[in-house]
Amino acid sequence: MLTFNRVLFKTNNSKLLNSISSSISCILNNHNNTIKYTYQQQQVKSSSSSSPSFKYSTSSSLSSSVYNSSRYFSNSSVTRNNNKMTIPSAEKIQKDINLRFPSKVEDFAPRIAKMIKDHEQGISELIAIAKDKRTFVNTIEKLEFLNLDFANEENAITFVSNVSAVKEIRDASNAAESELNKYSIKTYMREDLYNAITEYVQVNPDYQTKLVPQQARLVKKTLEDFEKNGLQLPKEKRDRLKEIKEKISDNGIAYSQHIAEDKTTVAFTKDELKGVPEDILEGFQKEEGTGKYLATLKYPDLVPIVKYCQVTETRKKMDYLNGRKCIDTNLEILQNTLKLRFEAAQLRGQPDWASTVTQYYMAKNATNVRNFISRMTDLLKPHGVEELKRLQELKKSDYESRGEPLLEPEIKSYDYQYYNNLMLVKDFQVDNNLVKEYFPLELVSKELFNVYQELLDVTFEEVKEIPIQVWHPEVKMYLVRDNQNKDVVKGYFFLDLYPREGKFSHFAVWPLQPGFKLDDSHSSLPVAAMVCNFTKSTPSQPSLLTHDEVVTYFHEFGHVMHNMSSEVMYPRFSGTSVERDAVEMPSQEFELWCWDSNILNRISGHYKDGSKLPTDLVQRMLDSKNLNISLFYLRQLLFSSFDQKIHSNETECFDKLSEVWRHYAKNVALIENQPNTNPAANFGHLFGYDASYYSYMWSEVFSADIFSVFEKNGIMNKELGRKFRTQVLAVGGSQDTSITLKNFLGRDPEEAPFLKSLGLTK
Repeated sequence: MLTFNRVLFKTNNSKLLNSISSSISCILNNHNNTIKYTYQQQQVKSSSSSSPSFKYSTSSSLSSSVYNSSRYFSNSSVTRNNNKMTIPSAEKIQKDINLRFPSKVEDFAPRIAKMIKDHEQGISELIAIAKDKRTFVNTIEKLEFLNLDFANEENAITFVSNVSAVKEIRDASNAAESELNKYSIKTYMREDLYNAITEYVQVNPDYQTKLVPQQARLVKKTLEDFEKNGLQLPKEKRDRLKEIKEKISDNGIAYSQHIAEDKTTVAFTKDELKGVPEDILEGFQKEEGTGKYLATLKYPDLVPIVKYCQVTETRKKMDYLNGRKCIDTNLEILQNTLKLRFEAAQLRGQPDWASTVTQYYMAKNATNVRNFISRMTDLLKPHGVEELKRLQELKKSDYESRGEPLLEPEIKSYDYQYYNNLMLVKDFQVDNNLVKEYFPLELVSKELFNVYQELLDVTFEEVKEIPIQVWHPEVKMYLVRDNQNKDVVKGYFFLDLYPREGKFSHFAVWPLQPGFKLDDSHSSLPVAAMVCNFTKSTPSQPSLLTHDEVVTYFHEFGHVMHNMSSEVMYPRFSGTSVERDAVEMPSQEFELWCWDSNILNRISGHYKDGSKLPTDLVQRMLDSKNLNISLFYLRQLLFSSFDQKIHSNETECFDKLSEVWRHYAKNVALIENQPNTNPAANFGHLFGYDASYYSYMWSEVFSADIFSVFEKNGIMNKELGRKFRTQVLAVGGSQDTSITLKNFLGRDPEEAPFLKSLGLTK
C-alpha cells in the first residue's frame, strides 16, 4: 500500500494515505492463501512505532533475530555485482537526503514555525511580481519549488507518527499534521495567490503551445489545485469550504489515530487456540498469572487466529471485536465527514463527492466507476455463489468428522478464512505452515532484490553506516544505481521490517522525498520508506514468510521502485504521483512474479538445509491460485460499492452506515458481517481513498494487461523490464496514465487478460 499526503503541497502523492496501509480489517479477504493487503487497508495513521532517531551502524544481515541462519545462507549480500561502486560519503548522502526526522517533542514547534515563515515569505515575493513581468519561472516554477521545500520538511515531521516508539512524539507529529494541513488549506484558498497564477495565464494565453509538455501540465495541475479549493466561488462559499476542509482534515487524523491506538486485547487458553501453529503461539505475549495467550486485533495476531483456529467461538470472538473496533469513536466522525463532503461537493457545483474526486482520475466520472463495479459484480456473482456452496459443503463435512452438530450451515464472516484455508489443504495439499519453511525472510529479501535488480537493470547497495538520524536501530538503508550508469546514485530507500509496540501495524510505503531533475540547481533524488510487520525470529527458527507475505513484499517493493525510478522535471510528478486509480497498478503487476514456478524456485530455500520448494508443491500452489477467487473479488466489490454509495447524493445513507454495509455484504460479498458490528468504523481507506476504493480492482485490469506482455516475451526479459522502468515507472505523473499505458503496450489497454487471469475466460 502506498501513502498519500492529505495536504495540498503534495510534490509527490506521499504521506501514505496516511497510511492506506494494509489493514486487514475485518477478517479480510484472504483469497486462497494470498491476503490482499491492498484491501481494507487502513489509513491508520498509525501508531507506528519506532524509537527516537538513532545514528548507528547497521549489520549486513536483513534478519533481526536470535536465530542464526548464516550457516544456511552464507552470502547475505543483496547485490549481484561483485564489483561494487564506492558508497557515497556521509556528506554526500546527507546532501542527497533533505530529511530530518524529529527525535524530541521540542523539535516540532520551531521547525513548523520556520516552515510556515519561509513559505509565506516566498509566497509574498511571488505575489508582488507585476502582472506584465510574470513568467513561467518566476510564478509557476517558483510556487512549485516553494512547495517542495515545505513538503520535504512536512514529510519528515509527519512520517514519525507512524514509526516512532515514543507516544509523545507520535502525538506531536499528529498535532503538527493538523496545523500544517490547515496552513496548506489556507494558502491554496488565498485569492491573491490564485490571482497571481491566473495573471500568468492571462499574460501567456498560448502557454500550452509555448511550453514543453511537463511545463504545460504543471500549469494545468497548479490551476486545478486552486479550483479544487473553490477559488472560483464567491467569498461566502469559499469561506465555508475552508471550514469544511479543515474539519475533514482533523476528522481524518482522529479517525486514523483511533485505529492505530486501539488496545483491544483478548486472553485465550491454548485449547481455545487449537489449530493455531506453535510458532505463531510462541510469538504471543502471555497474561501474567494465568499464562493465557494475549491476542490483539493487529494483523500478526488476528489473521492466524481466524485462519487456523479450529475453535469456532474463538474465531467468532475475534471477528466480532474486529468488526466493532472503533465503533464508539469513529462512526460519528465518519458520519460527520460524509455530510461535510457532500456539502463541499454541492458548494463546488457537483452532485456528490464521488463525482467531485473521480473527475481527476482515469475513470473521469462516478458513472464510469459505478458501471465498472456493476459489470464486475454481475460477472463474478454467479461464480461466487458456486464457490460459497462448496465452502458450505466443506463446513458440513468438517462438523460431521468432528461429531459436532452443525447449527449454522451458512458460511459466516468468521468462517470464510478458516474454511478457505482448509479447502486449500484438502483439495490442493497446500499447507501454508509447510510452505513458509521455504521462505526465510533473509533469503526472500536477498532474492527479491536480485529479481528486481535483474528485471529493472538496477543495482542495490546497503549503506551500512547510516549518516543521518533514523527512527529505529532496526532500520536498513539502501541506495539504487542504474546499471547503464553506475557512477550515479538514483535514489535511497529505507526498510523497517519488524513489528514493535506503537508502530504502524501493516505494510506500506511512504514516499519521503521526490525524485526529479530540471537542471543542476533544481533536482533531488527520491527517498522512500517501506514499513512492514514480518514476524521476528524466535530462538528455534528464523523469520519465516507465508506465500501471501511474499506476495505482499513484492507488491510493496514495487511502490519503492516506482519512486526510485522517477525521471521527471518537477517534484509533483515524481514516482507514484499518478491518478489515484492508477497508483497501485505497478505494484499489483509485480505481485504476479510470485506466481511463476521459476521465481518460486529462485526465492525459496528451506530454513534448515536450503532445499528448494518441491516441484509438485509448487505446481499445487499454482493450481490453487484462483481458489475462491470470485468470493475474494466480490468482497473487494463490497468495499468499492459501499464507498461509492456513501459518497453519492443519497444522503439518507449517512446515518444508516451499518445497514448500507450489511446490504452490500449480503448482496455483493455474499457473506454478512456479525450483528452489532460495523466495519466502516475502521475502514481506513475512507480517509485518503474516499470514493476511490474501486482503484484497486480498476488498476488490476491494467497490471494484468502489462503482465501478459511479459508472459509473451519472458517475465525476466531485461530489455522489456528496462522498458517498463523507463516508459512506465520513470514518467510518474508527468502525463496521463492512459498515455503511459498506450506507449508501453503499443495499443489501448484491454480487459481480457484480467478476466483470463481469474479463470473466467480462455
